[in-house]
Amino acid sequence: MSLLRRVLRSLPFKPYHKHRCTSDFRHALPSHLELPLQSRVRWSYFWYAGILALGITTGLGARQFAAPLGLPAPGSSEDKLILESLSQDIDRLEIVQSLRKKSFNLHADTPITPTGSGENFKVRGWVEVDFDFAKGEEAEGRKGILGALSGTRGFGVQRAFWNAETKEMVALVWMGGGLAGWPGVAHGGAIATVFEETMARMVRGPSGTVEPIHRPTSLSITYAKPTYSLDFYVLRASFSQPDMPQTEPPPEPEAEPTKSWLGWLSPKKDLTKQVIPKQSTEITGTLESIKGDLCVKVKGTFAV
Repeated sequence: MSLLRRVLRSLPFKPYHKHRCTSDFRHALPSHLELPLQSRVRWSYFWYAGILALGITTGLGARQFAAPLGLPAPGSSEDKLILESLSQDIDRLEIVQSLRKKSFNLHADTPITPTGSGENFKVRGWVEVDFDFAKGEEAEGRKGILGALSGTRGFGVQRAFWNAETKEMVALVWMGGGLAGWPGVAHGGAIATVFEETMARMVRGPSGTVEPIHRPTSLSITYAKPTYSLDFYVLRASFSQPDMPQTEPPPEPEAEPTKSWLGWLSPKKDLTKQVIPKQSTEITGTLESIKGDLCVKVKGTFAV
């Protein structure tokens, strides 16, 4: 017994089986955990690719929707064909036909009176006037923004009617696709340009020439509803205080107060700076859809 104990004590103890099991478990543990990690990485690739494809598809779709239509260049054969079609459409509008029954064309070849000229006779009631912005600029030797915005993509065709008695202007205007600031919505600057030109023609008269002085000193615009492009709109403008024939005698002017300390001077020797008041006229206007919806309200002041 004692001999057996000595032999057993002399032999070194090596936990072979335990070390082998532990090493096998350690080697097996990482290989067991790598499988879900690889699958997660692969699924993330599919997720990123799907999000990228969705973003590209959405961007291309939005670009296709928001991109302007292939509008023809002004003066091209396609543009002329579309303008002819628009001219027929605007002449079929009920408001145009109604106003034409009450008016005559100021620029017609047939004289209105056998002896009167176009500048001497007095017009009563509604008159159809030439309202082509681009043509007016070309006739006056100017190349402005209105000429660039002509054709189908711009203001296209217009029909305008002027009432000399009530000092009122009614115009039918086409809003082309090139005037859109937001997809499908006309830019506010283009609308302001239409009103500015219309009011300038009202100040100068239906047959006059627009000069640099015929520009508003102030212009306020209120956008009530979006003005969509590629459609016709009704523009109405009138003087706030039209210069109509007076039925009553004008009131007597009030006497100006005399200066107390300069009253002894004669008017020729009075060198006090005199402030000459400038006369101004105010014009109000609206822009409506063909259905009658109010889109824009405008008020402009002109120095006369």
